[in-house]
Amino acid sequence: MLIARMCGILLLVVLAAGSIAVQAQERAGTEAYVRRMTEATVMAWPMLAKMFETTQVFADVQLLVSDGQRAWLMNARGGQELDMPAVEALGLAFEYRRFEKIEWQGRPAVFIGLGRDLPEVELQRLKHPEAVPELFDLATHEAFHFYAEDDWARGPLSERSTLYPAVVEPRLYRNRVIRHLLAATRGELDALGRASYWYRRWLNEFADEAERIRDTDRTEGSARYVESVAQLLAMGLEPRSPEWEARLLRQLSPLGRADYLAVDHESYTLGLLAGYLLDRRRLDWLPRVAQGETPLGLLLGPVAPISDSPDELLGRRIQESLDGVNDQAAELLEPFLQRFNDPASRHLLVPGTAMKGSFGSGHSFRLAGMAETIETGVDALFALKGGRIGFRAATVATQVKASCGRKDLYWLLALTEADFQGGAHGRLRVRRDGLDVDIPYPARAIDSPRSWCVQV
Repeated sequence: MLIARMCGILLLVVLAAGSIAVQAQERAGTEAYVRRMTEATVMAWPMLAKMFETTQVFADVQLLVSDGQRAWLMNARGGQELDMPAVEALGLAFEYRRFEKIEWQGRPAVFIGLGRDLPEVELQRLKHPEAVPELFDLATHEAFHFYAEDDWARGPLSERSTLYPAVVEPRLYRNRVIRHLLAATRGELDALGRASYWYRRWLNEFADEAERIRDTDRTEGSARYVESVAQLLAMGLEPRSPEWEARLLRQLSPLGRADYLAVDHESYTLGLLAGYLLDRRRLDWLPRVAQGETPLGLLLGPVAPISDSPDELLGRRIQESLDGVNDQAAELLEPFLQRFNDPASRHLLVPGTAMKGSFGSGHSFRLAGMAETIETGVDALFALKGGRIGFRAATVATQVKASCGRKDLYWLLALTEADFQGGAHGRLRVRRDGLDVDIPYPARAIDSPRSWCVQV
Protein backbone atom coordinates (compact mmCIF):
# COMPACT_ATOMS: atom_id res chain seq x y z
CA MET A 1 0.00 0.00 0.00
CA LEU A 2 2.81 2.43 0.92
CA ILE A 3 4.71 1.62 -2.29
CA ALA A 4 1.56 2.14 -4.37
CA ARG A 5 0.91 5.47 -2.65
CA MET A 6 4.50 6.58 -3.24
CA CYS A 7 4.23 5.56 -6.93
CA GLY A 8 1.04 7.57 -7.21
CA ILE A 9 2.69 10.63 -5.69
CA LEU A 10 5.67 10.20 -8.02
CA LEU A 11 3.35 9.96 -11.00
CA LEU A 12 1.61 13.20 -10.00
CA VAL A 13 4.97 14.92 -9.67
CA VAL A 14 6.05 13.70 -13.10
CA LEU A 15 2.76 14.81 -14.68
CA ALA A 16 2.99 18.21 -13.01
CA ALA A 17 6.57 18.62 -14.17
CA GLY A 18 5.56 17.65 -17.69
CA SER A 19 2.70 20.16 -17.64
CA ILE A 20 5.03 22.91 -16.41
CA ALA A 21 7.53 22.02 -19.13
CA VAL A 22 4.83 22.18 -21.83
CA GLN A 23 3.60 25.53 -20.53
CA ALA A 24 7.14 26.88 -20.50
CA GLN A 25 7.67 25.67 -24.06
CA GLU A 26 4.41 27.33 -25.16
CA ARG A 27 5.42 30.59 -23.47
CA ALA A 28 8.81 30.46 -25.17
CA GLY A 29 7.12 29.84 -28.52
CA THR A 30 4.77 32.79 -28.03
CA GLU A 31 7.58 35.08 -26.92
CA ALA A 32 9.68 34.12 -29.96
CA TYR A 33 6.68 34.74 -32.23
CA VAL A 34 6.07 38.16 -30.71
CA ARG A 35 9.75 39.02 -31.18
CA ARG A 36 9.46 38.12 -34.87
CA MET A 37 6.34 40.29 -35.15
CA THR A 38 8.09 43.20 -33.44
CA GLU A 39 11.13 42.87 -35.71
CA ALA A 40 8.89 42.84 -38.79
CA THR A 41 6.95 45.88 -37.56
CA VAL A 42 10.08 47.91 -36.80
CA MET A 43 11.64 46.92 -40.11
CA ALA A 44 8.63 47.46 -42.38
CA TRP A 45 6.24 50.08 -41.04
CA PRO A 46 8.66 53.09 -40.96
CA MET A 47 9.62 52.48 -44.60
CA LEU A 48 6.01 51.77 -45.59
CA ALA A 49 4.98 55.11 -44.06
CA LYS A 50 7.43 56.88 -46.38
CA MET A 51 6.64 55.00 -49.61
CA PHE A 52 3.19 56.44 -50.31
CA GLU A 53 1.17 59.37 -49.04
CA THR A 54 -1.70 56.95 -48.37
CA THR A 55 0.42 54.79 -46.06
CA GLN A 56 1.75 57.56 -43.81
CA VAL A 57 -0.57 56.24 -41.09
CA PHE A 58 1.89 53.43 -40.40
CA ALA A 59 4.23 55.92 -38.72
CA ASP A 60 1.71 56.24 -35.87
CA VAL A 61 -0.42 53.08 -35.79
CA GLN A 62 0.18 50.72 -32.85
CA LEU A 63 -0.19 46.95 -32.84
CA LEU A 64 -1.39 45.24 -29.68
CA VAL A 65 -1.26 41.44 -29.45
CA SER A 66 -2.25 39.06 -26.67
CA ASP A 67 -2.85 35.38 -25.95
CA GLY A 68 -5.12 36.16 -23.02
CA GLN A 69 -2.32 35.64 -20.50
CA ARG A 70 0.22 38.26 -21.60
CA ALA A 71 0.10 41.23 -23.96
CA TRP A 72 2.58 43.19 -26.03
CA LEU A 73 2.53 46.53 -27.83
CA MET A 74 4.62 47.36 -30.89
CA ASN A 75 4.89 50.10 -33.49
CA ALA A 76 7.34 51.60 -35.98
CA ARG A 77 9.74 52.47 -33.17
CA GLY A 78 9.83 49.31 -31.06
CA GLY A 79 7.85 47.13 -28.70
CA GLN A 80 7.19 46.31 -25.06
CA GLU A 81 5.17 44.02 -22.84
CA LEU A 82 2.06 45.48 -21.23
CA ASP A 83 0.31 44.97 -17.91
CA MET A 84 -2.39 42.40 -18.61
CA PRO A 85 -5.17 43.91 -16.43
CA ALA A 86 -5.26 47.06 -18.58
CA VAL A 87 -5.61 44.93 -21.72
CA GLU A 88 -8.28 42.69 -20.17
CA ALA A 89 -10.32 45.82 -19.42
CA LEU A 90 -10.77 46.33 -23.17
CA GLY A 91 -13.01 43.24 -23.36
CA LEU A 92 -11.21 41.74 -26.35
CA ALA A 93 -11.43 38.23 -27.79
CA PHE A 94 -8.00 36.56 -27.77
CA GLU A 95 -8.58 33.76 -30.28
CA TYR A 96 -5.99 33.36 -33.02
CA ARG A 97 -6.49 35.88 -35.87
CA ARG A 98 -9.30 37.75 -34.12
CA PHE A 99 -8.75 41.45 -34.75
CA GLU A 100 -10.32 44.73 -33.75
CA LYS A 101 -9.87 48.45 -34.26
CA ILE A 102 -9.05 50.00 -30.88
CA GLU A 103 -7.38 52.96 -29.22
CA TRP A 104 -4.50 52.49 -26.83
CA GLN A 105 -3.72 55.44 -24.59
CA GLY A 106 -5.57 57.74 -26.96
CA ARG A 107 -3.69 56.67 -30.09
CA PRO A 108 -4.86 54.53 -33.06
CA ALA A 109 -4.18 50.83 -32.72
CA VAL A 110 -5.03 47.41 -34.10
CA PHE A 111 -5.55 44.42 -31.82
CA ILE A 112 -4.68 40.90 -33.01
CA GLY A 113 -5.37 37.77 -30.96
CA LEU A 114 -2.57 35.22 -30.64
CA GLY A 115 -4.76 32.44 -29.31
CA ARG A 116 -3.87 30.18 -26.43
CA ASP A 117 -1.68 28.02 -28.69
CA LEU A 118 -0.09 29.18 -31.91
CA PRO A 119 -0.87 26.86 -34.86
CA GLU A 120 1.81 24.25 -35.40
CA VAL A 121 1.88 24.92 -39.15
CA GLU A 122 2.69 28.59 -38.47
CA LEU A 123 5.45 27.70 -36.02
CA GLN A 124 6.94 25.28 -38.53
CA ARG A 125 6.77 27.87 -41.30
CA LEU A 126 8.65 30.39 -39.16
CA LYS A 127 11.61 28.05 -38.82
CA HIS A 128 12.71 29.56 -42.12
CA PRO A 129 14.74 32.64 -41.14
CA GLU A 130 13.15 34.84 -43.84
CA ALA A 131 9.55 33.91 -43.04
CA VAL A 132 7.31 36.75 -41.85
CA PRO A 133 4.59 36.01 -39.24
CA GLU A 134 1.18 35.77 -40.87
CA LEU A 135 -0.29 37.85 -38.03
CA PHE A 136 1.99 40.72 -39.08
CA ASP A 137 0.52 40.46 -42.58
CA LEU A 138 -2.99 40.47 -41.09
CA ALA A 139 -2.20 43.47 -38.86
CA THR A 140 -0.86 45.48 -41.80
CA HIS A 141 -3.88 44.61 -43.96
CA GLU A 142 -6.43 45.55 -41.30
CA ALA A 143 -4.54 48.69 -40.21
CA PHE A 144 -4.73 49.90 -43.80
CA HIS A 145 -8.50 49.28 -43.82
CA PHE A 146 -9.02 50.97 -40.45
CA TYR A 147 -6.84 54.06 -40.80
CA ALA A 148 -5.78 54.61 -44.43
CA GLU A 149 -9.17 53.89 -46.00
CA ASP A 150 -11.42 55.43 -43.37
CA ASP A 151 -12.07 58.58 -45.45
CA TRP A 152 -12.24 56.91 -48.88
CA ALA A 153 -15.19 57.58 -51.15
CA ARG A 154 -17.77 54.79 -51.19
CA GLY A 155 -20.30 53.90 -53.88
CA PRO A 156 -24.02 53.43 -53.15
CA LEU A 157 -24.11 49.83 -54.43
CA SER A 158 -21.06 48.48 -52.63
CA GLU A 159 -21.26 44.78 -51.76
CA ARG A 160 -19.37 41.51 -52.22
CA SER A 161 -22.09 39.23 -53.53
CA THR A 162 -22.21 36.81 -56.45
CA LEU A 163 -25.47 36.09 -58.28
CA TYR A 164 -27.00 32.74 -57.34
CA PRO A 165 -26.85 30.31 -58.95
CA ALA A 166 -23.26 31.21 -59.85
CA VAL A 167 -22.46 31.13 -63.57
CA VAL A 168 -19.11 30.49 -65.18
CA GLU A 169 -18.61 33.45 -67.54
CA PRO A 170 -17.82 36.30 -65.12
CA ARG A 171 -15.56 34.03 -63.06
CA LEU A 172 -13.79 32.81 -66.21
CA TYR A 173 -13.23 36.34 -67.48
CA ARG A 174 -11.69 37.55 -64.22
CA ASN A 175 -9.59 34.40 -63.89
CA ARG A 176 -8.26 35.07 -67.38
CA VAL A 177 -7.38 38.63 -66.36
CA ILE A 178 -5.44 37.29 -63.36
CA ARG A 179 -3.41 34.88 -65.49
CA HIS A 180 -2.55 37.54 -68.07
CA LEU A 181 -1.53 40.00 -65.35
CA LEU A 182 0.81 37.35 -63.97
CA ALA A 183 2.24 36.96 -67.45
CA ALA A 184 2.75 40.73 -67.55
CA THR A 185 4.75 40.64 -64.31
CA ARG A 186 7.09 38.22 -66.10
CA GLY A 187 7.43 40.63 -69.01
CA GLU A 188 5.43 38.66 -71.59
CA LEU A 189 4.52 40.69 -74.67
CA ASP A 190 0.84 41.45 -75.28
CA ALA A 191 -0.11 40.18 -71.80
CA LEU A 192 -1.66 43.49 -70.74
CA GLY A 193 -3.53 43.76 -74.03
CA ARG A 194 -5.03 40.31 -73.56
CA ALA A 195 -5.88 41.14 -69.93
CA SER A 196 -7.60 44.29 -71.19
CA TYR A 197 -9.66 42.19 -73.61
CA TRP A 198 -11.11 40.02 -70.83
CA TYR A 199 -11.49 42.99 -68.47
CA ARG A 200 -13.57 44.87 -71.04
CA ARG A 201 -15.72 41.81 -71.74
CA TRP A 202 -16.43 41.50 -68.03
CA LEU A 203 -17.24 45.22 -67.74
CA ASN A 204 -19.60 45.14 -70.72
CA GLU A 205 -21.33 41.82 -70.14
CA PHE A 206 -21.58 41.98 -66.34
CA ALA A 207 -21.91 45.69 -65.66
CA ASP A 208 -24.11 45.11 -62.59
CA GLU A 209 -21.50 42.91 -60.96
CA ALA A 210 -18.75 45.38 -61.87
CA GLU A 211 -20.63 48.17 -60.10
CA ARG A 212 -21.42 46.07 -57.02
CA ILE A 213 -17.85 44.85 -56.56
CA ARG A 214 -16.14 48.16 -57.34
CA ASP A 215 -15.51 49.17 -53.73
CA THR A 216 -14.28 45.70 -52.78
CA ASP A 217 -11.89 45.71 -55.72
CA ARG A 218 -10.64 49.07 -54.44
CA THR A 219 -10.36 48.40 -50.72
CA GLU A 220 -9.37 44.74 -50.57
CA GLY A 221 -7.15 44.97 -53.63
CA SER A 222 -5.24 47.96 -52.24
CA ALA A 223 -4.95 46.46 -48.75
CA ARG A 224 -3.62 43.20 -50.20
CA TYR A 225 -1.01 45.14 -52.19
CA VAL A 226 0.11 47.15 -49.14
CA GLU A 227 0.25 43.95 -47.06
CA SER A 228 2.55 42.37 -49.67
CA VAL A 229 4.81 45.43 -49.80
CA ALA A 230 5.14 45.37 -46.02
CA GLN A 231 6.06 41.69 -46.13
CA LEU A 232 8.92 42.37 -48.56
CA LEU A 233 10.08 45.30 -46.43
CA ALA A 234 10.04 43.07 -43.34
CA MET A 235 12.48 40.77 -45.16
CA GLY A 236 14.91 43.67 -45.36
CA LEU A 237 14.61 44.07 -49.15
CA GLU A 238 15.23 47.38 -50.89
CA PRO A 239 12.11 48.51 -52.80
CA ARG A 240 12.31 47.90 -56.55
CA SER A 241 15.79 46.36 -56.29
CA PRO A 242 16.64 43.22 -58.31
CA GLU A 243 16.30 41.16 -55.11
CA TRP A 244 12.89 42.74 -54.48
CA GLU A 245 11.70 41.90 -57.99
CA ALA A 246 12.98 38.33 -57.80
CA ARG A 247 11.29 37.68 -54.45
CA LEU A 248 8.12 39.34 -55.71
CA LEU A 249 7.90 37.06 -58.73
CA ARG A 250 8.36 34.00 -56.51
CA GLN A 251 5.55 35.19 -54.24
CA LEU A 252 3.19 35.94 -57.12
CA SER A 253 3.76 32.72 -59.05
CA PRO A 254 1.40 30.49 -56.96
CA LEU A 255 -1.50 32.86 -57.67
CA GLY A 256 -1.75 31.44 -61.18
CA ARG A 257 -2.35 27.93 -59.89
CA ALA A 258 -5.60 28.84 -58.11
CA ASP A 259 -9.08 28.99 -59.59
CA TYR A 260 -11.08 31.87 -58.13
CA LEU A 261 -14.76 31.05 -57.64
CA ALA A 262 -16.15 34.17 -55.94
CA VAL A 263 -16.01 37.73 -57.16
CA ASP A 264 -14.75 39.15 -53.85
CA HIS A 265 -12.02 36.51 -53.60
CA GLU A 266 -10.74 37.72 -56.97
CA SER A 267 -10.56 41.31 -55.64
CA TYR A 268 -7.50 40.62 -53.49
CA THR A 269 -5.41 39.06 -56.25
CA LEU A 270 -6.45 41.54 -58.94
CA GLY A 271 -5.55 44.49 -56.71
CA LEU A 272 -2.22 42.94 -55.73
CA LEU A 273 -1.18 42.29 -59.34
CA ALA A 274 -2.48 45.59 -60.71
CA GLY A 275 -0.83 47.47 -57.85
CA TYR A 276 2.60 46.02 -58.59
CA LEU A 277 2.29 46.70 -62.32
CA LEU A 278 1.22 50.29 -61.62
CA ASP A 279 4.08 50.67 -59.17
CA ARG A 280 6.56 49.56 -61.85
CA ARG A 281 5.39 52.56 -63.88
CA ARG A 282 6.07 54.83 -60.87
CA LEU A 283 2.42 55.93 -60.83
CA ASP A 284 1.02 57.47 -57.64
CA TRP A 285 -2.14 55.41 -57.99
CA LEU A 286 -3.43 54.95 -54.43
CA PRO A 287 -4.85 58.51 -54.11
CA ARG A 288 -6.86 57.93 -57.29
CA VAL A 289 -8.20 54.67 -55.86
CA ALA A 290 -9.18 56.59 -52.72
CA GLN A 291 -11.30 58.86 -54.91
CA GLY A 292 -13.21 55.99 -56.52
CA GLU A 293 -11.14 54.34 -59.26
CA THR A 294 -10.06 50.68 -59.11
CA PRO A 295 -6.46 49.46 -59.42
CA LEU A 296 -7.50 47.25 -62.33
CA GLY A 297 -9.28 50.09 -64.12
CA LEU A 298 -6.27 52.38 -63.71
CA LEU A 299 -3.99 49.73 -65.16
CA LEU A 300 -6.06 48.37 -68.03
CA GLY A 301 -8.30 51.32 -68.89
CA PRO A 302 -5.65 52.95 -71.14
CA VAL A 303 -4.52 49.62 -72.65
CA ALA A 304 -5.91 48.69 -76.07
CA PRO A 305 -7.45 45.19 -75.97
CA ILE A 306 -5.90 42.33 -77.90
CA SER A 307 -8.35 39.56 -78.82
CA ASP A 308 -7.66 36.36 -76.92
CA SER A 309 -8.94 32.82 -77.39
CA PRO A 310 -10.89 31.11 -74.59
CA ASP A 311 -9.17 28.64 -72.27
CA GLU A 312 -11.62 25.75 -72.55
CA LEU A 313 -9.88 23.61 -69.93
CA LEU A 314 -10.00 26.43 -67.38
CA GLY A 315 -13.65 27.04 -68.24
CA ARG A 316 -14.60 23.41 -67.68
CA ARG A 317 -12.68 23.31 -64.40
CA ILE A 318 -14.36 26.45 -63.09
CA GLN A 319 -17.78 25.18 -64.23
CA GLU A 320 -17.30 21.92 -62.33
CA SER A 321 -16.21 23.79 -59.22
CA LEU A 322 -19.14 26.21 -59.44
CA ASP A 323 -21.54 23.27 -59.77
CA GLY A 324 -20.24 22.12 -56.40
CA VAL A 325 -20.53 25.64 -54.95
CA ASN A 326 -24.14 25.88 -56.13
CA ASP A 327 -25.00 22.45 -54.70
CA GLN A 328 -23.49 23.34 -51.32
CA ALA A 329 -25.17 26.74 -51.35
CA ALA A 330 -28.55 25.17 -52.06
CA GLU A 331 -28.24 23.02 -48.93
CA LEU A 332 -27.75 26.18 -46.87
CA LEU A 333 -29.99 28.61 -48.71
CA GLU A 334 -33.14 26.52 -49.10
CA PRO A 335 -33.88 25.96 -45.38
CA PHE A 336 -32.90 29.55 -44.58
CA LEU A 337 -35.12 30.99 -47.31
CA GLN A 338 -38.01 28.79 -46.21
CA ARG A 339 -37.82 30.34 -42.74
CA PHE A 340 -37.04 33.84 -44.01
CA ASN A 341 -39.99 33.92 -46.43
CA ASP A 342 -42.47 32.23 -44.12
CA PRO A 343 -45.16 34.83 -43.31
CA ALA A 344 -45.14 33.63 -39.71
CA SER A 345 -41.37 34.12 -39.30
CA ARG A 346 -39.79 37.09 -37.56
CA HIS A 347 -36.70 38.98 -38.67
CA LEU A 348 -34.32 40.11 -35.93
CA LEU A 349 -32.45 43.20 -37.16
CA VAL A 350 -28.90 43.50 -35.85
CA PRO A 351 -27.06 46.72 -36.85
CA GLY A 352 -23.64 46.23 -38.39
CA THR A 353 -22.26 49.02 -36.21
CA ALA A 354 -22.66 46.68 -33.23
CA MET A 355 -20.22 44.14 -34.71
CA LYS A 356 -17.24 43.65 -32.43
CA GLY A 357 -13.90 42.81 -33.98
CA SER A 358 -13.32 40.60 -36.97
CA PHE A 359 -15.74 38.51 -38.97
CA GLY A 360 -15.44 35.82 -41.59
CA SER A 361 -17.78 34.47 -44.24
CA GLY A 362 -17.88 31.73 -46.83
CA HIS A 363 -19.93 33.07 -49.73
CA SER A 364 -22.16 36.07 -50.38
CA PHE A 365 -25.10 35.53 -52.75
CA ARG A 366 -27.66 37.80 -54.39
CA LEU A 367 -30.88 36.15 -55.52
CA ALA A 368 -33.20 37.44 -58.20
CA GLY A 369 -36.20 39.25 -56.73
CA MET A 370 -34.64 39.70 -53.26
CA ALA A 371 -33.53 43.03 -51.83
CA GLU A 372 -31.39 41.25 -49.27
CA THR A 373 -28.01 39.58 -49.76
CA ILE A 374 -27.59 36.10 -48.28
CA GLU A 375 -24.35 35.38 -46.43
CA THR A 376 -23.24 31.82 -45.67
CA GLY A 377 -20.59 30.51 -43.30
CA VAL A 378 -20.57 33.70 -41.22
CA ASP A 379 -18.50 33.98 -38.03
CA ALA A 380 -19.11 37.20 -36.12
CA LEU A 381 -19.80 38.69 -32.70
CA PHE A 382 -22.14 41.59 -31.88
CA ALA A 383 -21.96 43.46 -28.57
CA LEU A 384 -25.36 44.87 -27.64
CA LYS A 385 -26.92 46.61 -24.68
CA GLY A 386 -27.27 43.96 -22.01
CA GLY A 387 -26.41 41.05 -24.29
CA ARG A 388 -24.59 39.58 -27.24
CA ILE A 389 -25.20 37.73 -30.50
CA GLY A 390 -22.70 35.31 -32.01
CA PHE A 391 -22.58 33.65 -35.43
CA ARG A 392 -20.65 30.45 -36.06
CA ALA A 393 -20.80 29.26 -39.68
CA ALA A 394 -24.29 30.81 -39.79
CA THR A 395 -26.50 31.70 -42.74
CA VAL A 396 -28.01 35.18 -42.46
CA ALA A 397 -29.28 37.99 -44.68
CA THR A 398 -27.93 41.53 -44.91
CA GLN A 399 -29.47 44.74 -46.19
CA VAL A 400 -28.74 48.45 -45.97
CA LYS A 401 -31.96 50.15 -44.97
CA ALA A 402 -33.55 52.66 -42.62
CA SER A 403 -35.26 50.86 -39.75
CA CYS A 404 -35.24 50.71 -35.97
CA GLY A 405 -34.59 54.44 -35.86
CA ARG A 406 -31.44 54.45 -37.98
CA LYS A 407 -30.01 53.67 -41.39
CA ASP A 408 -27.45 50.88 -41.19
CA LEU A 409 -26.23 47.66 -42.73
CA TYR A 410 -28.51 45.25 -40.89
CA TRP A 411 -27.86 41.56 -40.35
CA LEU A 412 -31.23 39.84 -40.54
CA LEU A 413 -31.80 36.66 -38.55
CA ALA A 414 -34.71 34.47 -39.65
CA LEU A 415 -36.37 33.33 -36.41
CA THR A 416 -39.57 31.43 -35.79
CA GLU A 417 -42.54 32.48 -33.71
CA ALA A 418 -41.56 29.77 -31.23
CA ASP A 419 -38.14 31.41 -30.77
CA PHE A 420 -39.91 34.50 -29.43
CA GLN A 421 -42.17 32.65 -27.01
CA GLY A 422 -41.33 32.16 -23.40
CA GLY A 423 -38.81 35.07 -23.13
CA ALA A 424 -37.70 34.03 -19.63
CA HIS A 425 -36.62 36.97 -17.46
CA GLY A 426 -37.34 39.39 -20.29
CA ARG A 427 -34.70 37.95 -22.59
CA LEU A 428 -34.57 36.36 -26.04
CA ARG A 429 -32.37 33.29 -26.12
CA VAL A 430 -31.77 31.22 -29.26
CA ARG A 431 -29.03 28.68 -29.82
CA ARG A 432 -29.22 26.71 -33.08
CA ASP A 433 -28.18 26.78 -36.75
CA GLY A 434 -24.97 28.62 -35.92
CA LEU A 435 -26.78 31.34 -33.95
CA ASP A 436 -26.12 32.18 -30.31
CA VAL A 437 -28.53 34.90 -29.19
CA ASP A 438 -28.80 36.13 -25.61
CA ILE A 439 -30.24 39.66 -25.49
CA PRO A 440 -32.95 41.69 -23.76
CA TYR A 441 -36.31 41.07 -25.43
CA PRO A 442 -36.39 43.08 -28.68
CA ALA A 443 -39.01 45.63 -29.72
CA ARG A 444 -41.21 45.29 -32.79
CA ALA A 445 -40.22 47.69 -35.59
CA ILE A 446 -42.76 50.41 -36.36
CA ASP A 447 -42.35 50.10 -40.13
CA SER A 448 -42.66 46.30 -40.42
CA PRO A 449 -44.63 43.90 -38.21
CA ARG A 450 -42.21 41.02 -38.98
CA SER A 451 -39.10 43.02 -38.03
CA TRP A 452 -37.79 43.24 -34.50
CA CYS A 453 -35.14 45.64 -33.21
CA VAL A 454 -32.36 44.78 -30.79
CA GLN A 455 -31.37 47.21 -28.05
CA VAL A 456 -28.09 48.99 -28.84
